[in-house]
Amino acid sequence: MKTAAPLALAHKVAPLLDGLAWGVGGSVLLYTLGLEAAPHDLDLVVSEEDFAQAEARLLAIAEPVDVAHHPQRRSRRFARLLADDGTTVELMAGLDGGRWRFDAASTETRDGVRWMAAEDWVELYRLFGRPYRVAQLENWLAARDAQRRADELEIRAAWLDDTVDALSQTLARQQQEIDLLQEQLRLLYRQTQRGGDDGAAPRSLRDEIPPHY
Repeated sequence: MKTAAPLALAHKVAPLLDGLAWGVGGSVLLYTLGLEAAPHDLDLVVSEEDFAQAEARLLAIAEPVDVAHHPQRRSRRFARLLADDGTTVELMAGLDGGRWRFDAASTETRDGVRWMAAEDWVELYRLFGRPYRVAQLENWLAARDAQRRADELEIRAAWLDDTVDALSQTLARQQQEIDLLQEQLRLLYRQTQRGGDDGAAPRSLRDEIPPHY
């Protein structure tokens, strides 16, 4: 299956942004989660401190596109670029006027690309006024968490099964030991009885006391 152009571009961009605080989100992130059939652009979020460097590095593979000011734009730093393959790249930082801060520690690296957390994009889509996307991700997160709980319960059940098996084996061994001890006691009792039948008087424990006592 052919890789979507924005996803292929994300892999191309990754080494260019090495060492910076950045992450891929938007429709490409949703594409990797199975929530988007055809991502249309590449959304990159960076820290405000790294915005200028990120933009400069991206110019190696993309041309800047003039962007008219929009009163509803929610980022303090924003740039739109057109990559060599025709894919639009949107670079943003200082979201919600700087109140929403990008945390690189919340990203996850997969196949060399740094992906933002789905939880972060629930917040961002809510900020951008995209209720459909919010619902998509919230449903995905709920299903993911339910699956994780199911997996944990399955692991616990398997552990309990192993524990029960181990206890059963231990009890079986202990029962064997008890049976052996009982057989030994019966044998000792029979030997004692035979000694009495031979006419010898039963020995008293006092007979075992040394003379000096």
